[in-house]
Formats: sequence, C-alpha cells, structure tokens
Amino acid sequence: MAFDNDSNNQGDQPVGRHAAGNHARRQPQPTQGMPPQGNATQRRQQQTGAFSPVVSAADVSRPGRGKGNGQNPYMNLGPKKRSGVKVAVIAVLVIVVFLGALAGLEFGLNDGKVHHGVKVQGVEIGGMSKAEATSALQAALDSKLAGASVRVTPSADVVKRLEESTVNDTSGEASGEAEPPADDAAADGAQGDASDAGAEALSWSFSAADLGAHVDAAALVDEAMSVGRISGLDDFVSGAGERIQSWFGQVDMPATVEYDQAALESALASIDDAIGVSMVNCGISINADGVAQVTAGRVGEKADPEAFAPKATAMLLGTSTSPFEVPMTDIPLDIDSGEAQAVADSITAAIADPVTFTYGDDSWQIWAPMLGEWTKVEVEGEGDNAKLVASIDAAKAYDGLQGQMGSVGYGTAGNATFDVSSGVPVITGGTLGIGPDIKTGVHTLDGMLYGGSEAGDRTIALEEAEVEPEITAEDAENMGVVELITSYKLGYGSNGGTNREYNIELCLDTLNGSLIAPGQNWNWNEIVGNCDEAAGYKEANVIVNNKYEKSSGGGICNVATGVFNAAYEAGLPIVERTNHSLYQPNYPLGRDAAVSWEYPTLVFTNDTDHYILVTASYDGVDMTISIWGTSPHRTVESVNSDWSGNDKDGKSITNYRTVKDADGNVISEDTFPSYFPPVPEEDD
Repeated sequence: MAFDNDSNNQGDQPVGRHAAGNHARRQPQPTQGMPPQGNATQRRQQQTGAFSPVVSAADVSRPGRGKGNGQNPYMNLGPKKRSGVKVAVIAVLVIVVFLGALAGLEFGLNDGKVHHGVKVQGVEIGGMSKAEATSALQAALDSKLAGASVRVTPSADVVKRLEESTVNDTSGEASGEAEPPADDAAADGAQGDASDAGAEALSWSFSAADLGAHVDAAALVDEAMSVGRISGLDDFVSGAGERIQSWFGQVDMPATVEYDQAALESALASIDDAIGVSMVNCGISINADGVAQVTAGRVGEKADPEAFAPKATAMLLGTSTSPFEVPMTDIPLDIDSGEAQAVADSITAAIADPVTFTYGDDSWQIWAPMLGEWTKVEVEGEGDNAKLVASIDAAKAYDGLQGQMGSVGYGTAGNATFDVSSGVPVITGGTLGIGPDIKTGVHTLDGMLYGGSEAGDRTIALEEAEVEPEITAEDAENMGVVELITSYKLGYGSNGGTNREYNIELCLDTLNGSLIAPGQNWNWNEIVGNCDEAAGYKEANVIVNNKYEKSSGGGICNVATGVFNAAYEAGLPIVERTNHSLYQPNYPLGRDAAVSWEYPTLVFTNDTDHYILVTASYDGVDMTISIWGTSPHRTVESVNSDWSGNDKDGKSITNYRTVKDADGNVISEDTFPSYFPPVPEEDD
C-alpha cells in the first residue's frame, strides 16, 4: 500500500484494510474567509500528524515488518497484536474451563465425604461419608487398643536412688523411702518386685483398659473432613495442596488417645508406691521447753502424667514398641524453711509467758511446755497458696485443762457407773451438772495466742456452764461391759487388826469400779496410788527387809494379791508382779503379789476387744475381786513346781499357767517364779 503524494489530492486517504483505523482523525478542511495554511507539503505533514511518523529507509527495510517486501510496516502492526491477544485469551478460557470442570468433578467426588486418599493412623477413610468413616475408624482403633499394652521401667537415675536408699549394714533394713510393690499391689496390671532381684527388676505393664485409654473417632473424622476444604482465599493454597497430596495418599493424620483421669492416676500411683518419693513440707516441732523449731522438708518425686500420656499413646497405637522409662517430675515444697521459721518464731513468742485460768476461787497457771503440747501446726491450702497455721488443739487443751482441774472441772456432773449387785452390769448415773465452761476457755486461749489478739492480760476467767460428766451414759453403753468374766475370793489374813482391816477396805473402795480400755494396762500405782498417811491409811504390819514393821498402809498387799489372782484366772497378760520377801501361807501357793510405793507394783493388760471393769466387795472377813466385760471365754490351766530350798537358805517355787481360747488353742504359756530369801533369826 502506498500514500498518494500528489499535492492536489489533499483529501485522499490511505488505501487499505485498516485505513480507517490508521487515520481515524482527519485533518480539518479550511473554511471560507480563512487564509491558506502554507503550501501543499506543509499541509501533508500536518495532515499525517501523530498517525504519520517520519520513517527512515532503515526502518522501511527492517526484516519482519510488512507483508514480506519490507515496505510500509504500518499496515500490519495493529492486526498482528490483536491476533496474539485473542489467542492468549482463548487459551486462558480453555484452561479455566478445563480446570473448572476438573475441580467440579473433584468436588463432586468428595462432596460430604472425607477426601480421597486421607488416612488416620494408617486407616484409610478417604471417600467415606462421615458416619462410615467414624464407624470404620472406631472399629480399627478399638481393635488396635484391645491388643496393645504399655510397658515401663524406672530410669537409671531412679534405680541409683533406690539402691542408695537401702541401708547397707548387717541389719539389712531398708529406709522405706521407696519400697517395691507387692505381687499384686499395683492395681490392674502393675508388675515387678524389687525385693527379689533388686531395683533394676522393677517393671510395669498396663493394658489400655488399665489406663482408661480410648479414642474419639468422631472427633478424628471431623478433623479429617477438613483436609483440603477451602473456606476462603487465605487457605486456598494450603487447601489445594492438601487435596493434591491426598490424591497421592500422602495425608495420614495421627490419632489421639484420651485417658480416664482416675484410671491413669491409679496406674501411676502404683508406680509411685514403688519408686516415688513423698514430698514433706518443712514443719514445726515444739520441744519440752516450749520452743518451736523447724523440721526439715523434702522435695518429692512422682511419675509425670503429662509426659507419660504421649509415650503411652505411641505404644498403644504401635508407633513405638520398646518399653520406655517412667518420666518423673519433682513435687516442690509448699512450705520452705524460711516460711516455717517465721511461724516457729511467732509460736515461741506466743507461748513464752504463762496463761492463767480461773474458776471461782480456784486458779491454774499453764506454762510454755504445756501450751506447746496443746499447740498444733497444720498446712492450709496448696502450692503457692499453702501456709503454716498454728492453733490450739481443742481436744488436747480440753483434756489437759480438765486434768489440771481434776474433779472441779466436772462440777456437779455425775459419772455413769456400773451397778453389778444383781450379777449383771447395769448402767446408772451419767448426769449433767454445772461447772467451768472449759470449751469456751479453750476457744479464748486460741484467740489469745494465735488469733491475732493484742497482747495484754493473760488471764482467762471461766464462766459457769452446763458440763458433761467424765463418763456419760452413752460412753458406758459403748464400753461393752455386759457380763462377768471371773471373780476371786480371798480372806483378810491371820495378821489382822483394826487398822489392817481398815486399810484393806479403804484400798478396796479406791480400786472398785476401775475401768481399763482395750489394749491398756491396769497399773496399781495409777489406780490405787500411794497408800500413805496423807491418803488416809493407818499403821499396820508391813514387811520391810524380810521383817515385819509398823507402817501406814499395812494390809494393802492382801488386796494386790486378790487383784493378781483375779487377772490370773481371767487369762489376762500379767506385765509386772513381785512376790513377798516372806512366804505368806494364807496366799495361794506361788501366786502372791507385793506392792509398795513406787516399787514393787502390779500391772496387767486388757487384751480383749472391750473395756474391762474391776470391782471389789468385802464383808470384814473376805474380799471378792471381780472382772467384768465381754468374756472371750478363755480357759486357764495352772500347776506349781515342788519347793526348792528351805527357810534357812532361802527357797523358791514356780507357777505355770496355760491360757487357751474358746476353741482350745493355746494363747500363752506363762511362768511365775517366786523366791523367798532366808528367814532372819529372831533377835534375843
């Protein structure tokens, strides 16, 4: 195509298919009255304007321009560009349509289902509906758990600690800090016994059931359903990547195992019983002088449940097969030495000065040692909130103050007693009375010492109140004193006299009605006490250095012998008994008992399951000592040896007692030797 260069053809347009496009803007024509605008050449240049750039010969001849002859490149520039864009657009549209169709197909295949290729703990659930996947996964994982177990052993550090805690001396005793479990002490699966093969042999095996292990398949499927799901532009790339991975079976999600808290704690407790170390807080003890001192604490150690759970999960699901070491964690002190020392100092200061209790005209002063005995120190709260709190132990203080007051403390209250006159114990008495309000006094003491009260007068005046007796009717009912166990009758003896009979009967009155709790001792010194003139006893014959002398309390050994023989016939254990230094023919052979303040004394034990009651009755000639309670129905067999020796050189005899239970089984075989020194010659 060529331009017309004739200057007369000013209105000519380029000829060609894109003429209009190349020359859409036309040069305006001159109008009448306007001067000419230069010569023809100038008009041509103006007419071409921006659409007719000057082209050099080199440009015209540049290869690749035009239609093959290299001339007039303008005619083919526009059409060439537009053709490339159209092809590109068409290509993009084709790709988009293809991808859209592919995506639609892919989404259609996985709509409402777990994406194809997705696994959970190796279980293929891709392409399944939520319900199908849940059922399949639950069954597979339950089956896996059913046959799995967790096996654990102590770490080398724990083994070393256990070895070091064993006392390596001839006694062979262990410290007790970490004892091995018994054969079946570890509930539901714990195994091992360090006593047989040392601490190294300790091991435990737990099934999934022992640990309360279970899987929530529904929750796992919910998580699996989210694989490749695209909810917005933010996760487009990651979601698309997951979908691609799933098609190649590369998405295998790990399963999680949940544990029943109580079952897991029980299993770990069985381990702690064997290798754990209990935490001991720093505490406080109060010595006999009333000074509070800090007791050392100890950091504890126990199996760590948070570290244990993932290791157990790996074994239960088969990703790990080797036993693992029990992960341990420290149990830190709640109360350290600094905190304890501060409390100890405050206690020492609080009880340094005495406290005085008054009731009417009577008063009792309580000093630091007893105030210390009445003080208790407890840990309140846990962890960072824990603190040591000192207070008065109400029960100890009540009994202690009551003991200081004696009968005054019970006021007019009457104890419950047992009336045995009918041959059967009958409870009487046990009535309330008016006396000192000890309970309120103890509460006031607590506030005074440890309640933050301001220091001041340390006197507590007890008010009157209704008080209970020492032994209430309910107390007596619970003692189990329901029948006669045995009685023993003994005469006053031939060396009587008015004073002797008086002393015997006073002594019998003193011990009558004495009670002994199960496992406790009946002690002559505690029940009867010192039978001197101050206690109301008169002078009568007593044996001193194998001779008779006059002294207050003469005749009480007659009563002691009666009590000894009653306990002997009841089959009760005799803890302490001494024969006289002179043989007394009126006493049972080899079965006499001598007493004097403070030694010798008479002691026997109540080894039955209920209280026993000792009663005494007399008629001026004979005394009867009876023991009541709940009879164990024992039988007693007794024999004596022959005499050995004589009065001049000294002589001895031995008594043998065999006690059998109700079934005839031997409970005890006891020996009671009696030695009598030579009888001194009469003085001229």
